[in-house]
Amino acid sequence: MLGEAGTNLGAMASKKKRNPARPQSGSRPPAKRPGQPSKPGGPSKAGTGPDKSAAPRPGAPAAKAPAKSAAKAPRERTGPTRAERLAAAQAARRRKATRTRALIAGGLVAVLALLTVTIINSRRSNDRIVSELEAGGACEYDSRNDSDSGQGRNHVSGNITYKVDPPSGGDHNPTPAPPGTFTAENAPPDAQIVHSLEHGYVAIWYRPDLDAAGLESLRALTSEYNRDVLLLPRASLGETQVAATAWHRRLLCERPDVEALERFITAYRNKGPEKVPH
Repeated sequence: MLGEAGTNLGAMASKKKRNPARPQSGSRPPAKRPGQPSKPGGPSKAGTGPDKSAAPRPGAPAAKAPAKSAAKAPRERTGPTRAERLAAAQAARRRKATRTRALIAGGLVAVLALLTVTIINSRRSNDRIVSELEAGGACEYDSRNDSDSGQGRNHVSGNITYKVDPPSGGDHNPTPAPPGTFTAENAPPDAQIVHSLEHGYVAIWYRPDLDAAGLESLRALTSEYNRDVLLLPRASLGETQVAATAWHRRLLCERPDVEALERFITAYRNKGPEKVPH
């Protein structure tokens, strides 16, 4: 009996340990003081937010980020390399230089072609004029002249003589002669007349023994072109009765050919190296 009772008491004691006593009805758990931390491992009430105990303390080192599992893959190039860009720039400069040289060469060829055409046309035009001047058979054209050291603008003071008679160019006096009809007494010196030729005037020379009818025809022609022509007597003409001179051009006539003289005036007036309106 005593053994059974001892066994029953041990079983009851172990059962009490497994089942703790419940609080009496109406009793409440002790109030939690402000700032008192909750018991470790205790359950958190719903709706109270995250557990503040899990937040890092002020001044504590930040948690390290997890190491990357693998290195970043290299990016693929989508444009040309620096060497390729330099090579492309050099090629562009070479193309531009080639185009520039081609344009310059083309321009020079065009200018030369234009000059050639102009010279050819000028020669053809002058040849046509010469043919018309000599068509009557009384006059002969030539381009003889005294050379000058100033390309038509070399002014020289003092006495100047000319090898070509009558003169059609060369060094000359600084003062040009005016247009008009002159006599042996008031005719200006040759050096002034040559200066007038430089300005695009035309001089008509006649022998002093020219008959009255021939002289009158020359005076009428001079009056018609009184702003462009000088009419002067010249005893040194020799076999030539009438001559006309412009800058580097001459027309020598054995008799007065008014038609040829007028053609000479209209073709060569205002064609001197120095352009002077008249």
